[in-house]
Formats: sequence, C-alpha cells, structure tokens
Amino acid sequence: MISRLLSNPTIGKTIFGVLKRRVFKPYSIGVEAALEKQEHMLSRKFGRMEGTVIGGKIGVRRRMKLEELPVTYYSLYEGFFRDCPANAFMYPIDAYERVRTSGISGSEKWFMIPRLSFVKCLKTGLATLMAMFHDGEKITFNYGDIIFINVAPRPFSGGYVLSNLEPETYGIITLVPNINLSFKDKVKFFVRNHKKVHGAVMLASTLISCVMHEIESQIKLKGLLTLDSQIAEMYKDEIEDFTGIPPRTIYATTETLNCTVPSVQHTLGFFFDWRRGIFEFHPVEEEMNREVTSENLVPLNEVKVGEAYRPVFTSLEGEMTRYVINDSLLCVAKGDDILGTDFPVFRFQSRLEKSISLQNFTRISEEELLMSLKHSDVRFVDFTARTEVEDGLECLAIYLEHTGNMSVEEIKEYIHNHLYETDKDYRDLVDFFDYVPIRIRFVKKGAFSKYMEQKGASWGKVERINMEEEAFKKTIATG
Repeated sequence: MISRLLSNPTIGKTIFGVLKRRVFKPYSIGVEAALEKQEHMLSRKFGRMEGTVIGGKIGVRRRMKLEELPVTYYSLYEGFFRDCPANAFMYPIDAYERVRTSGISGSEKWFMIPRLSFVKCLKTGLATLMAMFHDGEKITFNYGDIIFINVAPRPFSGGYVLSNLEPETYGIITLVPNINLSFKDKVKFFVRNHKKVHGAVMLASTLISCVMHEIESQIKLKGLLTLDSQIAEMYKDEIEDFTGIPPRTIYATTETLNCTVPSVQHTLGFFFDWRRGIFEFHPVEEEMNREVTSENLVPLNEVKVGEAYRPVFTSLEGEMTRYVINDSLLCVAKGDDILGTDFPVFRFQSRLEKSISLQNFTRISEEELLMSLKHSDVRFVDFTARTEVEDGLECLAIYLEHTGNMSVEEIKEYIHNHLYETDKDYRDLVDFFDYVPIRIRFVKKGAFSKYMEQKGASWGKVERINMEEEAFKKTIATG
C-alpha cells in the first residue's frame, strides 16, 4: 500500500516532503537519551538470545547489563554462520540472509544477518541520502532524482540493502545502473550518462583514475558519497572542482551494514546511528599495551576529540555482541551544528588487521604507511605493501599507483625520513643494519580499479598489507 502511494508523484512528493523535514530528528535527542533508549532495545534482544547456543556461548541472560559480557571476535560466530544450526539463532533460519564480506582477511568470511536488519537499515540510508544532498543550508534532493551507485550485488551486503529498497516501486529515488553489472560496466555507464545523474556513490579512486580522464570537463552533481574517505580527503579539492560539490562519506561494514550518517559540517566525517547498534570504543594508542577487554572500553558519550579508537559493535537485531572490528576511527568533533546533533563525529583512519614486520625489529601498520604518504604529500590512487628480500635483508616494498610528479627516489626518501623520525623501532632497524629498507614500485594506471573489478566488490578495501599472491600478481601485471 505504502509503495503505491509513494510511487504516485502527487502523493509521493507530499509524503517525501514530510520525510525530509523529519529525517534528522532522531539524532537531535542527544547522546545520553539515545543510550537510555538503547538499553531497552538491548533488553529485548537479550530476551530473544537467552537459551540459544550463541547466547549461551557469550553468557547472555535476560535483563543483564552489556558491561557484564566479554568482547567477541569472528572466530566465536564462524562455525554457527557456516553450519547454521537452528538452535543457535534467535530467529528461524529462513529469517536470515547469508552474506559474504568483501574484506581483506585473505579468505572468504560469511555472516548470517537477520533480514530485519536490512529493512531497518533503510532508515539510516534515508538520512545518509539527505546528508549527501545537503549543501550546508538545505537538502537539495528532489523526488525522483537519479543516483548512480557502484556497489557489489549479492552475496555482498550492499546488494541485499538495495534489493530491499525497491526504488522502482517506491518512486522517491531512481537508482542506476543495474546492480548486477560488472564494476567496469558500471563505470562506463557513469561516463556515458553523467549528465542525467543527480548524485553518485562510488570510490574516490574510481572517480580519479577511471572517470576524470574520460570525461575531462567538469560535471555537475548535487550529491556525492565516496566509499574510500582517505583517498577522497587527499583529492578533496580536485573532486570538488570536478563535481561541483564536496565529497561525503559513511562508515559501513558487513557486520554493521550502514550504521552512520555523513556529517555536513565536518568534511568526510560521520556519526553513528544509535538505532543500528551500540558502539563502544577501545583507544588505539593502548593496542600495543593491553588487549581489548570488556573492562577497558569507552562508551560513545565518553570519546575524546583528537583520539583514535577501535570500534566494538553490538547489534540490536542480530547475534553479534561486543564484536571487535579491525578498524581505527578518529574522533574529530562533538556534534554537527548544521544537522543539529551532539553525536560525536569520526573519520576513518585505517584498518588494524595487518602489519609488516622487518627483521623482527619493527612492525609497520597500514596507518603508519598512510600517515607517511600523507605527510610526504605523495599523490596516489592506492597502494599495496609487502616484504621483499634484497641482499639478505628484508625491505618494505610499496606498490603505488602514483598520480603526482615525484620520482621513485623522492618518495622513498620522504617516507624513510618520516618513519625514521616517528618510529623508534624503525630507526633502530636502520641504524643497526645500516640500510634504507623502503622500496617504491610504480604500478600501471588503473591497476587498483582492475583489482576491484576482479574482486567482484565495489567497496574501498584494497589489501594494502600483504595482498594475496594471486591477486597481487594480477594487479601488478594489469592496469
């Protein structure tokens, strides 16, 4: 019934006008009030989980506090998600979708996500859409506007979310192209049809390496959501000049789905939607000193501006509880004045899953490499790094799709100097063995877009540390 009403332009525009006025209202209630509401939502979840096998594994009891439970990792859920015993879950098995991650673990990960989560995620999606089309004064999205989206189809989570949206039926929004097209064909579609599109959702690296040089002249969009915020930040001015608008972003994972809303006030920032789940945080600076435990987590209302955190997620609809995510998020502000919320605003920093060890002296993380590249003003689309051996010594080889004018030697020197100044273990390594372990290798233009195409996913998750060998060889050989 609602779909027929919304697809009628006269009625749909009226309803849509109401939605636009109310879309950010849930985030104006304040962090403290949101946390109180979450306690009641969590109580209902625990009531369903009590008596299930997964609930028993975690120690869930009805009316218990979240703080009483341990942190969990994928390994706890993996067997249940793979074999799907009926008594393990709080809903019937046919109420779930089996979703594959497009992450960087080196092997496939599968999750059982309640179908209810995809439906409820659409509320966050509507707020994301309106923030994406916000010019700082008003929402510029109009009923029926066309949005280009380049995300992967099922069995990836983006495909499930979009299939629940059914845009042709609702009429509010028209999504293009067909989600089942290949990554490459979706890019071609945008290049050919960009004048008909009002907004776009894609990787910043795709925009830079595959779109800009094909179109050449400026285009005009009303909304742009980039899925790789680190690259978008580096090319923010060029992207804004090319599209006419600043890029915005969200934070989403297979586990959490889209759980954030883009900040309008703080470029490439986002804040969490309290309706999607409970988020706690572990200070990244403590990662080397103590493991993540239930005792050293920081609640959302106690995060501090300027500090980086690893998020810990508790779904309000699914089984995942105090689930540790391998990402680093930087808190950049306590609220967005334009959208009228006091929810903390974060920016994505890096993944924490992998690091490279050199001669057992130092471990260099993705975050360190990104900071070195940024500090050195190196212009790039993306990179992957690995250990290689020369003359019996381990070297850090960085395979870089470079877009600037620096030479290999200049980039090598800048990165080496930055690591030498900021990383004591790296400095000890260099001084002890008396060598410069950095190696820079340029890859062909479009190499990482080719990687995403081969991977079958469209989210910004290039394996920047120790890419799988087969994928690495294909990436380096093509472009």
